[in-house]
Amino acid sequence: MERLIGKYIFDPEMTAGKMIFLTGPRQVGKTTFAQNWLRFVGSEDTYFNWDDPSLMVKYKKNLLYFRNIIDEKFKNDPVPFVFDEIHKHREWRNILKGFYDINRERMQLLVTGSARLGYFQRSGDSLVGRYFSYQLFPLGLPEATADFSHILDNGEIFADGNLLAGRAREAKIQEADEAFENLLKFGGFPEPFLKGTEKFHRRWQNNYRNLLTKEDVRDLSRIADIKGLETLVEILPTKVGSQISIPSLSEDLGKKYDTIKNWIDILQGLYLVFTLRPWHKKIARAIKKEKKLYFFDWSMLSEPGAVFENLMAVSLIRMSARMTETGLGNFEIRYLRDREKREVDFVLVKDNHPVCLFETKDNDTDISKAGRFYGEKLNIPFYQIVRNALKVETFPGNCFVIPASNFLMLTG
Repeated sequence: MERLIGKYIFDPEMTAGKMIFLTGPRQVGKTTFAQNWLRFVGSEDTYFNWDDPSLMVKYKKNLLYFRNIIDEKFKNDPVPFVFDEIHKHREWRNILKGFYDINRERMQLLVTGSARLGYFQRSGDSLVGRYFSYQLFPLGLPEATADFSHILDNGEIFADGNLLAGRAREAKIQEADEAFENLLKFGGFPEPFLKGTEKFHRRWQNNYRNLLTKEDVRDLSRIADIKGLETLVEILPTKVGSQISIPSLSEDLGKKYDTIKNWIDILQGLYLVFTLRPWHKKIARAIKKEKKLYFFDWSMLSEPGAVFENLMAVSLIRMSARMTETGLGNFEIRYLRDREKREVDFVLVKDNHPVCLFETKDNDTDISKAGRFYGEKLNIPFYQIVRNALKVETFPGNCFVIPASNFLMLTG
């Protein structure tokens, strides 16, 4: 299965002379992507998994082990390397720094990892300036249909409602509706999606959750109350799409405020969940407001409306990450809610300026009052993405209804 990230992660304008860090949830396809890249460039033997004890033996025996490989293979083009799970090595930062500083002109290094590598990037280190980071997300509809021809590569298109509606009308393909329903049912992680059976999906999901809440939590934190954390994970799906109240969760679980906050931070670090901030002209006010929480695996949810909204959230953060990573600006997905409880699910923000609004609906093609209100107030388009809509429609006030499958073919 081809992944969209392969079309831009190795852009020489962006990554020449840089290490490339690829992070994302466990089992989202990072290792498969890396091995496919090496296969494509004819260098399958330069994949190195640092979980392999024999690799550690070779490296400890000769600290120039990788330098010798470069000397043997280097002709004119940089030698492609993949270091998988190197962040599990105690001295991994120093290994990367030394390898990069000596060989940067003669190698192209892709470093893959999940939780700990993501933690490292947020904490900062002396490797800053030596790498660019990218994220691999669960599958999008274009990847599920193997059709990348409709994906938008310019965030400015979203500011022009009529232009976007026209592109959405063109994005209707025969396979999209069925693939969309399979994504809703089996989630966007490649293995259960490709298997496409409920039995395998349930077994995979149980193993996945246990792996994160037991092994990875112990690897990254000193949490002793694993049972309490598991209870929180069981509760959180019912909170998807609404503002997360840590005091309320603290009361429900009988835990301190700081404990719940720390647990949610850890679950974000493990790529189990992510949060969206509210948007406000005064950034300080937005920071103080409660966040909304979503899962990377939306198939963990049971309520259909929440599943669809969660899938949309992942699709939008995937799109905003791609646009940011390709140098188009600093894009982010947020949400809107005021004191009168008027709320819009998602806002596409570029450099802290709102570009457009999105609302998800299962069947309702009547334009949301809150969406129309905020669209007029901010003078930006409002797009109502409807799961079961039959066609793209334009409404007064720069408002649009777009069928979900059409829209998701655009986001990537």
